Amino acid sequence: MAISSLGVGSGLDLNQIVGDLINAERVPKEQRFDRREGRIEAQISAFGNLTNSVEQVGGSLSQLAGFELSQSAEVSDSSVANVTSDGTAANGNFSLQVDQLAQAQSVATAAGQFADADAEVGAGQLEISVGGGNAISIDVGEGDTLRDVRNAINEAGGGVTASIVNDGSGARLVLNATETGAENTISVAVNGGTGALNEGLGRLASDNLETTQEARDAVAVINGLTVTSSTNTLDDTIEGLNIELRGTSESPVSVSVSEDQDQLREALQGFVESYNSLVGQTRELTSFNPDSEEGSVLTGDSTIRGIRSRLGNALIQPAQVPDANAQTLAELGIVSNRDGTLAFDGARFDRAMETDGFDRVTEIVREIGGRMQEVTDGFIGPEGLINARTDGLRNDLERIGQQRENLEVRLERMEERLVGQFSRMDSAVAQMQSTGDFLMGQLANMPLAQNNSRR
Repeated sequence: MAISSLGVGSGLDLNQIVGDLINAERVPKEQRFDRREGRIEAQISAFGNLTNSVEQVGGSLSQLAGFELSQSAEVSDSSVANVTSDGTAANGNFSLQVDQLAQAQSVATAAGQFADADAEVGAGQLEISVGGGNAISIDVGEGDTLRDVRNAINEAGGGVTASIVNDGSGARLVLNATETGAENTISVAVNGGTGALNEGLGRLASDNLETTQEARDAVAVINGLTVTSSTNTLDDTIEGLNIELRGTSESPVSVSVSEDQDQLREALQGFVESYNSLVGQTRELTSFNPDSEEGSVLTGDSTIRGIRSRLGNALIQPAQVPDANAQTLAELGIVSNRDGTLAFDGARFDRAMETDGFDRVTEIVREIGGRMQEVTDGFIGPEGLINARTDGLRNDLERIGQQRENLEVRLERMEERLVGQFSRMDSAVAQMQSTGDFLMGQLANMPLAQNNSRR
């Protein structure tokens, strides 16, 4: 709050003096606020990074807690078939030979019956059906063209689509069944009969149409047994398997269905990697540099110690799986190093698999993984340890912001007080100077002063 006339009476730059006094009060406090805010923001960022690492460990533990062995199926020739499993199929091998693929029927009007798509077809009614399905009725009026009939069929649906093909001899109406299978044949009746005269609308009757593609079932041989299907997908032939036929084969191809038990080993190794990443990060966040005598952003923070302690305790707790020799992760090959990290001992894991079998080992992993996941959820959940610590830090930032506002209010009052004091001083100095000038003028006009001046 600068005043332009301040200092006129005294000749001093009182605005500068007031500003310097205010800054002397403001700068140290703002620097202290800045340091505290910087440290708190760094801690919040560090806890954010820590949360990401804990979430990665929790993700690995979630895989262990809900571990389910996936089943895969491989075909020796993928051009013949594609086989997928829902996980319930029996493991093993079988042979597959595809003799015939399913296909949909196509029929067409006879060549030379229509000059082009705009040729009139004659009036009447068409009834079109596929297999044993319900027939659709198409009313054809005088002057309707082949194009009009095509459009009416496509709009009606009914399991058949229509198109017009120009083959050099004129336009031909082609009808295609939308579903494959030997029973899905197309029937076209004109005015109630399929054997109408080959003239007018009767040219579209079934007896006057040419079959351009036969309706066929798929025929496959599985381990010597012949299987037929109206589609090229065998979804209930072998329980748990979906077989999509792609092409015919002159000889059988081999299909292998198996479970990859190495998935459990890979899941455990993934947990070890994520756990070690978390340990490395906590060590970095709490490190102390003896040369600079400075700690890291979270050195001495009890939250980090709590996370490491609770995870470590959960890691060594045994499972309660009946009849299993191994009950801990250490006995499954996850061993602790001196620096707090973990290592995976493949040989120990293999021995546990041989002794207890895959099912028991999987049960052990699920139990311990689920228990440890509950621990990590307690760190990062809405009411978790990290969130509580972060909320406290954000509250500290809000308090610093309030302290800044309070400082500004106090400095404004201080400035007002200083300006008032210096204004009064400036006025007093100006009055004293004015009085001094008056007295000097009076003294200069006295006789003694004039006589002295003549000499």
